[in-house]
Amino acid sequence: MRLFIAEKPSLGRAIAEGLGNGKKHEGYITCGDDTVTWCFGHLLELANPDDYNPEWKKWDAKALPIIPEQWMLKPRKGVSKQLNVIKKLLKKADVVVNAGDPDREGQLLIDEVLEHFGYAGNTQRIWLASLDEKSVAAALSSLKDNRDYATLSQAALARSRADWLTGINATRAMTLLGRSKGMQGVLSLGRVQTPTLNLIVTRDRTIANFKSQKYAVVQATLNHAEGSFKAQLQPSEDMTGLDEEGRLIDTAKAKTIAAEAKEQQGTIIEATAQKKTVHPPLPHCLSSLQKTASAKFGMSAKEVLDIAQRLYEKKLTTYPRSDCRYLPEEQFDDAGRILQALSSTPVFEEANPELKSKAWNTKKVTAHHGIIPTGQVPADLPDGEAKLFELISTTYALQFHLPRTYEAKKIIAEIADYTWATTGQTTLDAGWTKFDKQPEEQPLPAVQKDDEVSCVESKVDLKQTKPPAKFTEGTLIAAMASIHRFIDDAEAKKTLKENEGIGTEATRAGIIETLKQRGYIKADKKNLISTDLGRNIIALTPEQLKDPITTALWESRLSAIADGSEQFDTFMADQAHLLPVIITPITESAGAGLQGHPCPECGKGLRRLPSKKEKGKFFWACFEHDKPVFLPDEKGKPRTRKPKANLPEAPCPEEDCDKMMRRFESKKKKGKFFWVCADKEHPLRSDDDGKPGVAFGR
Repeated sequence: MRLFIAEKPSLGRAIAEGLGNGKKHEGYITCGDDTVTWCFGHLLELANPDDYNPEWKKWDAKALPIIPEQWMLKPRKGVSKQLNVIKKLLKKADVVVNAGDPDREGQLLIDEVLEHFGYAGNTQRIWLASLDEKSVAAALSSLKDNRDYATLSQAALARSRADWLTGINATRAMTLLGRSKGMQGVLSLGRVQTPTLNLIVTRDRTIANFKSQKYAVVQATLNHAEGSFKAQLQPSEDMTGLDEEGRLIDTAKAKTIAAEAKEQQGTIIEATAQKKTVHPPLPHCLSSLQKTASAKFGMSAKEVLDIAQRLYEKKLTTYPRSDCRYLPEEQFDDAGRILQALSSTPVFEEANPELKSKAWNTKKVTAHHGIIPTGQVPADLPDGEAKLFELISTTYALQFHLPRTYEAKKIIAEIADYTWATTGQTTLDAGWTKFDKQPEEQPLPAVQKDDEVSCVESKVDLKQTKPPAKFTEGTLIAAMASIHRFIDDAEAKKTLKENEGIGTEATRAGIIETLKQRGYIKADKKNLISTDLGRNIIALTPEQLKDPITTALWESRLSAIADGSEQFDTFMADQAHLLPVIITPITESAGAGLQGHPCPECGKGLRRLPSKKEKGKFFWACFEHDKPVFLPDEKGKPRTRKPKANLPEAPCPEEDCDKMMRRFESKKKKGKFFWVCADKEHPLRSDDDGKPGVAFGR
């Protein structure tokens, strides 16, 4: 029997349809001599610290760093039934086919199940980038030896264990520090989530500290025999009144220049015209799809990934977790079929299947190719799926339209001893832009070098420098994928440009969701902003953990493991050596940073504790006093005490009592009062014309 083990049921069903003659059973499908079963994502997970050592259940800084000697996996909750199905089928299998998703995580997901059951028989691999009938048939006819993908599995395992080491140890250290300052709950740190949070915190800090500055732009209208055009002053390096960016901030000087140039004659010192080409945008990878859908439809990164996954499972589009925007040349012959199947709009109807864009380049295809339609015709898609399908399919269709060509002109003139410049463009052939946003035309007259011009008008436009824009989910995803743009170190920038960013196509959306759930960031309309908690955590986090260079280089090393150029053991040894560098600054930190809720009596941090009487209820306490201070919990914060009113006082009538009594209004009878002595042993007294009256007990 040949046993296919798929990553998830939808993938298993697609394989079974490709095999044909399927008969459904509980947890698997038989197709003649073949059987298809499946996982539900990862069926196994790394064990908890206390599974290795019961003493590690207690969160104690002295136990850090926690590093298992022998790593253990355990079944996730609710998967034992399906694990038993796989176990029984493995005993009957002559050949097993790893049908994990076509990436390193999908490879490990099945490999770890086989290792869990000690299976060492013949194992093959099916690589399915698309679930349509044609793609499944092609993949079934080209199975590979699973051992060819061993390094891919090792890279995923290295990622998993490195994340565990960093997450467990750094999170415990930060949580313990938080508790020492009166904070409650788990304060999570992570290999990818922390530098991602740092990107947002740094951007928010830059915006908050930004000081807008006025600068002047001097514009001139120049007349030429062939027509007039507008040009802008180009400040020279030796000009006074400029800021560090070369902007003219001396408005008085700007007005002087404008006045000097007006009605003056000048000369064209440079005139160039160049034909340029703009090719269609490449097919989408997941990051570009998330960025575009965020800007165009306001979709979150996770929403885009979830919808793209559903389109893939409906066999409408190819594998969504792709980091590549190129297409294999071997698939070019299939373009006519796909275009014909989807020819219901002009962008498809007018597409030429003979045209081959720059997207068709097998050498640039990684483990996956760009996300494209399969040629299956959609029917009655929900709104979100319809929008994303149109985005994916339209971008594919643009590959079969001509590039846009235009003439780009540049004119530089000299007037009143100052340099003035302008650029313009004229479309020669709209090409693919006919179906996209049309670029603005900026025609310029035909001029030649040494031609005369005259300044007929000049003016000064005052502008303000602007802070960088806040991150949206789309721009944050793009920043994570292109982290080199946020790094000043030239050598690191070069290395990171050639390698991955932080996180992967498959994990970036989840990282953003985790930061939201932890309360480190929040959505402000389309923008993402850091919270006080997020900013405080970054303030206390060691540089190595929040620096995107560290994480991006880790990701680069994981890719090196996948391609066989780095050893798994070397990477893991380095992770273990790095842990004390990350943890020690946190555990030794005693400075300000995390500000908890202070006790109203002593100012020390209150602790939020669960109620023993009411499940789900909490209270706040400080035990730094003879009589502990207790405060009710309101939405995760201690309820502040209202100041006591100035209550009427009178001496207690009890013999030998030197304490005072206070007058209170009865809660049961409005307008009725009674008196209470500071000595709790003394009886209450009735009110007698505003003074303590008859004793009536406690």
